[in-house]
Amino acid sequence: MVIEACGEFILPFLNKDIIDNGAAKGDVDYILSRGILMAVIAVIMLITGILGAYFTVRASSNLAKEIRRDTFYKIQTFSFSDIDRFSTGSLITRITNDITQVQTFTQSLLRGCFRSPIMIVGALIMSFALSPSLAVVILAIVPILAITTYLIIKKASPAYTEMQESLDGVNTGIKEAITNEKVIKSFVREDHEKSKFSVLNEKLRKKSINALKMMVLLQPISALSVNIATLAVVWLAGEQIMVGDMEVGTLTAFITYLSQVLTSLNFMSNIFLQGTRAAASDKRISEVLDTEPDIKNAHELKLISDEGEEIIRFSDVCFKYFKNNRKYTLENISFSVNKGELVGIIGSTGSGKTTLVSMIPRLYDVDEGRVLYRGVDVRDMDVDELRKRISLVLQKNTLFLGSVEENLRWGKENASMDELIFASTIADAHGFVSAMPKGYSSEVEQGGANLSGGQRQRLCIARGILKNPEVLILDDSTSAVDTATDARIRKAFREKLPEMTKIIIAQRISSVIDADKIIVLDSGRLVGVGTHKELMRSCEEYREIYYSQKERQGDEE
Repeated sequence: MVIEACGEFILPFLNKDIIDNGAAKGDVDYILSRGILMAVIAVIMLITGILGAYFTVRASSNLAKEIRRDTFYKIQTFSFSDIDRFSTGSLITRITNDITQVQTFTQSLLRGCFRSPIMIVGALIMSFALSPSLAVVILAIVPILAITTYLIIKKASPAYTEMQESLDGVNTGIKEAITNEKVIKSFVREDHEKSKFSVLNEKLRKKSINALKMMVLLQPISALSVNIATLAVVWLAGEQIMVGDMEVGTLTAFITYLSQVLTSLNFMSNIFLQGTRAAASDKRISEVLDTEPDIKNAHELKLISDEGEEIIRFSDVCFKYFKNNRKYTLENISFSVNKGELVGIIGSTGSGKTTLVSMIPRLYDVDEGRVLYRGVDVRDMDVDELRKRISLVLQKNTLFLGSVEENLRWGKENASMDELIFASTIADAHGFVSAMPKGYSSEVEQGGANLSGGQRQRLCIARGILKNPEVLILDDSTSAVDTATDARIRKAFREKLPEMTKIIIAQRISSVIDADKIIVLDSGRLVGVGTHKELMRSCEEYREIYYSQKERQGDEE
């Protein structure tokens, strides 16, 4: 880039010599020799220009790749509460559009930070060498452009931040609409979604215009400055040519240098403007990269002993999602779970069942009290080791694009086909998978769109079993299957997984009626622990749920 820039201000000087010393005197040999020299310099400039552009693109692309990688890796370390701080659409915007803005700015910066300053300095030196009186015109224009650029950048900076935030909203709206397309169609809400998206789209349009009009303003101001400076130079130089103090070649070279200075200044102004937008994006990327995960390993980790019957203990656990809330989501929760037990958790919607089990693998951390795993506070354990011992089948079933076999292998990457069939049989999934056209090689559409809700749930359960965990947690993961299938799955749990501790969150009492222990939650409080018979005697909330479901079942029959 340095070599290319040097060539830019050498060529006009050689061209001046050709006009003043060659063409004016009719010296063909002089014209030819200078012309060959100009051609050699032009070829060198071509080669160095191509190399400069190539390395610029390569460097900026590598930088973007590494930032994108680091940002994605950082998101993988986030706890649920960390993810809650950012919307999904915002994270997508930051890892795509914002990083692209940084890449574009870096590419322009690398291209201009060497070339433009050298051209400005070189062209100014050559201008003073040709005519100091005319060079003063250039010096007068430079401060005007610098002040104008500063004012525009100062105004544009907050506008770019607002534009990126509006883009977050559009991406969030698009993701939500596409993900829930079936629900939208079933409720005939297409017009509502179109209207909602139009509002987001219009907001982005206004914010984009408000930000980008600053860039539009810079171009005509720069062009006006160039034209005024050129007119001033031609006017002053014309008088000098008329009296014989300046030759035509000198004027031609001087106008070229003037153009180079102002063009380089304009290019640097655009870099500053791109830098303003990139700075807004950089701030948003840094918010992700600088986020300290709420859940991370302690400085001194404790080892887990595999001895003893007690696997899990909640001791006076309190938790709330927002730290400034007065009311706890869970309050004073205490109970224990032993090895091999089948434990049911039941309660009304919003009672804190999912939150409760999310604390076992440290998806959330307690605010007060302790969650113990084999006698060790989970906050003192290695997070990866803890989560390897636990398999959590979430309420929202997630399947990925690929085959049934590939989805199941999320539980155990190197599992044999016998292990796949064993896990699928326990989850009552082997039958419908075998009936599919290609069996376990059958393709699953994104999100499992080509499967029923019950089939998706059973595959997710099989995936969880395949992990062979110490503790298997099902978060209402049989809600979409019929009672007969539910019963077969629970029977298989007892017969084929006797050593595995099973925790089942359920809405139906029939799903946990034969559990070794049932935990009853009500508005974030523990109101009962025991078997079905014990709770029917001692827990009013449990009896209410039982009789309401029994009446509903009778009405349906």
